[in-house]
Amino acid sequence: MKTTRYFLPFLLLILWSYNASSYTLTYPIPPPPPTANSDPIQAEKDEMLSLAVLQMVYIDWQASAIGDRGHNIGSILVDKDSVPVFWARNAVTVLDDSSQHGEVRTIQSFLNCPGIGKYVDGYSIYTTLEPCAMCTGMMAMTKVKNVTYVQEDPEYGGAPDALKIITFPRQFKTYTPTGLPQKTALEQGWADYKTGKTPEPSITDYLRSDEAKNIYDSAGLSLSTYDVKHSENQVVKTKIVAFMKTVTKETYNKAMLKRCPDAENNHHRH
Repeated sequence: MKTTRYFLPFLLLILWSYNASSYTLTYPIPPPPPTANSDPIQAEKDEMLSLAVLQMVYIDWQASAIGDRGHNIGSILVDKDSVPVFWARNAVTVLDDSSQHGEVRTIQSFLNCPGIGKYVDGYSIYTTLEPCAMCTGMMAMTKVKNVTYVQEDPEYGGAPDALKIITFPRQFKTYTPTGLPQKTALEQGWADYKTGKTPEPSITDYLRSDEAKNIYDSAGLSLSTYDVKHSENQVVKTKIVAFMKTVTKETYNKAMLKRCPDAENNHHRH
């Protein structure tokens, strides 16, 4: 049976409560799913940064499972001013390590940058796919402020909601750009892709398809032509576009440190 959105297997034991008098199990009601940020200025930034993270993954698209990097999933870390400072993609195959998800690699590598410290307190993550339990745990432990994902993952998503249910002391706010055309297209595309297939494919299979590739490809043009409605966000767009020009094919291990903010002009350091 597929994992449900809210009750991840290894979290079940901490989510249920036992009613000794009636010998029944009761489950907390899960929080509602994430929505777009209620602040229209921030919501506009979220849309631009969501387009950027889709474009970042497209730059190193994996169409084949043979000799590849990993899944077509990635994330971007941004500072308190919504300026991108670091990026990484999923690399579970090339590194032969199932923990090397985009969010994990982004945070771990950024923390290895000189002078950053052990937390990303005040920073936010933008990711192409709703975070799994492992990435959610890492982001909570390292004090990520906000997480915005593009595509919902009905199978492995919902972990941030579990943190709320168990009142975990470190939590982050979760958003998704509900009005972004690429989000709508990806979620409808996944629903159509899996329909009638037995056994049901993984969402990462869909994220190798030509349809998904074309949606990710469209993000670059959408970002460059994005019509900024809030004047204060124009400088943010300029910085996002400039940042995307520095994004390359994926690199690994110590080579990732070349992405660290410049030591002399870095205003992001703690």
